[in-house]
This record gives sequence, structure tokens and C-alpha cells, in this order.
Amino acid sequence: MGDQTQGGLIQTPQLGEYFHDAVHTAARQCGVSADQSTLHYLALLLCQYARSERVFDYSDQRLQLRPLALLYGEALEARSQRERRLWLQRLGDLALFVGGWFAGRLSRHFQDLDYCVAMGGNAYGYLNQTAQQPGDRAMATVFGELADGFDRFVDLVAVVTRRRELPVEVMLDGETRHRDLATPPPTPH
Repeated sequence: MGDQTQGGLIQTPQLGEYFHDAVHTAARQCGVSADQSTLHYLALLLCQYARSERVFDYSDQRLQLRPLALLYGEALEARSQRERRLWLQRLGDLALFVGGWFAGRLSRHFQDLDYCVAMGGNAYGYLNQTAQQPGDRAMATVFGELADGFDRFVDLVAVVTRRRELPVEVMLDGETRHRDLATPPPTPH
């Protein structure tokens, strides 16, 4: 990968390349055996969620994290199987990301982490079990693996996001910069 470190910042020309390498490295370090398509899905998810508007919803004139139970409610009220699957994919993706990103905080509240794992794992399990359309069947293996090992993949996300923060700004020249967590942030005066 073409990373260059300058002053605690990692510069990567392509965010997808960064997360692909980070996910595969973390999988090797953690001993997580997963299908390449599942690791690719995870890297794409992290790439998408590098943008806050993909994680947070704008409601009541502020950004906020939508509760998983509300996403589940949307899935239950869906008018079509396609819409239900989209809501459940969003639920699974968000549970996976939030579970990994906030793993330290959630582990202090054991029930919160268990809830996150159960909601995400069940959402992906449903996607795996109900795959009937050709595009859905192509993803069934990925969703099945994520459902069966959801807690392992939450740990994998935690390793990736603790090594380096998600990108805080995308430069106009196309380079993505992220702070290296090994470098402590400057202390405010």
C-alpha cells in the first residue's frame, strides 16, 4: 500500500485500498479466517462509513445515531421484501460498525454489546436465509458468514478502527488523511 506518514497523519490515495489492507492485516493478526468476499464487504462498509452522513441520521436539527430497534421497526413495516432486506442490511451494517467502533464503551455495558451483536447477527441471518433473487443469493454467503461470526467481525472492526481513526477529512487533491492513533493528539492549551 502506498501510505506515507507525515506528522502523525497517514496519507492514502484511495480510501478503499487503505481499508482493504487494514481489514486483511487485522484478520491475519486476529486469526480470523473468512471468505475473501466477506473481508471485501467489510472493507467497503468501513469505506462507506468513513463519511459521517452514512452513519448518522439528521433529525431534530442535529446528527444522531438511529437506534437499532427503530431500524428493526422500519424493516417490520416494510411494504416489500426488497425494502425489508434493505432495512435489515442497514441494521446489520450499523450494528457491526457501531459494535466495533464503540467496542470499548459498549463492553463496559455488557448488555449493550450483546444487544448489538444479537441485532446485527440476526439481521444478517435473515438476509442469508431469505436470499431468493440472483443478486441476493450472490451475497448470501457473505451475510451467512457475518451472521455466524458476528462477534468476531465486531472485534475485527474494533482492531481496524483502533489502529487508526477513520479519515477526518478528504483533501481536495484526492488524498485521504487520517490520524495515526499511535500518535497522541495535541494537548489543548
